[in-house]
Amino acid sequence: MSISKEELKKEKEYLNKTISVINELIKENDEQTKNRIDDINEMKRYIWENNGELDDAEIASGMYNVNLDVGNTNDKIKKLYKLKKALSSPYFGRIDFETKNNIMKVYIGLNGISKNFDFYVFDWRSPIAGLFYNYEKGKASYDAPMGKIDGDITLKRQYKISDSKLDRCFDSSINIDDDYLQEILSNASSDKMTNIVNTIQKEQNEIIRNEKDKYLVVQGIAGSGKTSVALHRIAYLLYKEKNLKSNNVLIFSPNEVFSEYISNVLPELGEENVLQTTFTDFARSYLRDYKQVESFVEFIERYYKTEKVNEEKFKNVAYKISDDFKKLIDKHLQNVYQNIEFISGIKINDFNFPKEELNDLLNNRFNKFPIFKRIKRISEYICNKCGISYNKNGSIVKEKIISLLNRTLEPDKLYLDIVNSDEFKKSTSMNINNYLNRKKINYEDLLPLLYITFEMNGYPNDNFIKHIVIDEAQDYTMLQVYMLKKIFPKASFTILGDINQTINPYYIYKSLNNLSEIFDDKINYIELLKTYRSSEEIIEYTNGILGINNACFIRRNNNQPVIFKDADEEDILDKIKEDLERMHSDGIKRIAIITKNNFEAEALYNSLMSHEIKIDLIADSVKNISSDLVILPSYIAKGLEFDGVISYTTKDNPYYDKDKYLFYVVCTRAQHSLTVYNQKKLIKEKSR
Repeated sequence: MSISKEELKKEKEYLNKTISVINELIKENDEQTKNRIDDINEMKRYIWENNGELDDAEIASGMYNVNLDVGNTNDKIKKLYKLKKALSSPYFGRIDFETKNNIMKVYIGLNGISKNFDFYVFDWRSPIAGLFYNYEKGKASYDAPMGKIDGDITLKRQYKISDSKLDRCFDSSINIDDDYLQEILSNASSDKMTNIVNTIQKEQNEIIRNEKDKYLVVQGIAGSGKTSVALHRIAYLLYKEKNLKSNNVLIFSPNEVFSEYISNVLPELGEENVLQTTFTDFARSYLRDYKQVESFVEFIERYYKTEKVNEEKFKNVAYKISDDFKKLIDKHLQNVYQNIEFISGIKINDFNFPKEELNDLLNNRFNKFPIFKRIKRISEYICNKCGISYNKNGSIVKEKIISLLNRTLEPDKLYLDIVNSDEFKKSTSMNINNYLNRKKINYEDLLPLLYITFEMNGYPNDNFIKHIVIDEAQDYTMLQVYMLKKIFPKASFTILGDINQTINPYYIYKSLNNLSEIFDDKINYIELLKTYRSSEEIIEYTNGILGINNACFIRRNNNQPVIFKDADEEDILDKIKEDLERMHSDGIKRIAIITKNNFEAEALYNSLMSHEIKIDLIADSVKNISSDLVILPSYIAKGLEFDGVISYTTKDNPYYDKDKYLFYVVCTRAQHSLTVYNQKKLIKEKSR
């Protein structure tokens, strides 16, 4: 709803006043920062020039003050950065909130702006700003530090400000019919994910501001904003929890492409980027005997690049990452712990340690520890009794007493004993001889071997990380989440995924709510059922792929139907050229050609390049997607989005029914335009 000329004049005056205040703050902070830097340099110079005359306590005190000033100066520099960024667009929304005592005009922006206790803009994360996301006009309340505040929202207004100028201003409510939301959704996608502070929806806001639940599991359909919500939740927690810093937060991402794609969001929100890793990179540091560790992407690629999957190998791999295999491992480890013993004693210098004493230490005195920690404690005990240094001789003593045990304790040998046991072969109904390759460990061996290693050595106890985010959680097994919970025992968890986007053919969740058993049934399980990414036509088609009807689309109809084409390899280039011309003429900017596997991607990429079509090939190791035309395999596309998508696979390599989740992922990457080659419907699965 447009506003009156008088109201518009007042809004322009308020914006000018706010801009003026920001400039004043920038000038003040700039001067203070320069003065602090001068003071720091002067103190350093003084300590250096008088080093010989100052005692150690004076030098230490001086350096402490220098470091303190450096920290404060860095905070000033960060504040300056936020202020300068706010100049272009200081706020995006406003509410007038009336209580019994007064009416507050609350302007809401990325960062708070205040001077002399006058608040010109409230940070979007502040308690009162939550009213903007949670309520329409009328009765409303928010939780303030002093308690619950009740009142009425008498006005709700939105702004589009750029280059310090008011472009648009209108009274509105952010909801699925809001014109401003539709305008933002219709914009072209970008090479990096952007913040969504001006269009956060109520159901998203409840997740972002959730402080009461230590363990949060979010099941969200494609395009529901799961990752955006998680990043805004991190920004909110960094704002609310004063002892939480960016290096206390760790995100587990599906691949490096995705990590780079989301890297701009937190800086846009005025926060430093947090720690990021993939599970494979995380695990690699604990299995150093192996030169290479297969990534999840390589693991999936190994399955989809084969024309026909070997039945025996499939069952073997599937069992290795199953929940049942963990039970078998636990059974074997329990057997080891119950039956392991020293078969002889040890003599060091004039001290005898008979096997009975060693077994008592192993199975009674130190039995609360994992086996290798028991060995360490026994070695310390022996060194202490003998009066020798454990630091110098401990490794020799440990090696000696391990040799006196009745069985091996090497995790990889124990693992091979399990996977080549009759019980394992009976469980898989297979007779495959398993082995480990020292050059490269396969993903299906990585997970159970890592588990055995932790169970025998003890889990690393990382209390520095206070919050964990697991994205694309449907691709994590229960065992992976269990290990992360053990490694980070004090951390809170935000876990996000979509069981309909499972690309792991060996492990499929019925519900992410199953994760509750790992967290002692203390999780809050939430579902996001609205999609903000794709048009109605694309959503209707992708729903049909899985036979679901639980996606509530938000984008309005764009009158661009899903296009289906057939093409042989010899004429695919001409047809793709036609597609690109059509998409560009329709205003489609960023386009992705998504193939089923990397072979198709590489072959088509080389053909396009030979015909002077500028295109970038995206692989797992590629970190940047800056081009407006890219080609990538299906299993790299997760979490990304493009204005237009061309789904391409050769006629002899279609998506079968068993590949439906992968095909769903491919097609749901498209926002406005989707073209599908050689695949109108899924083909009935042929035998593996």
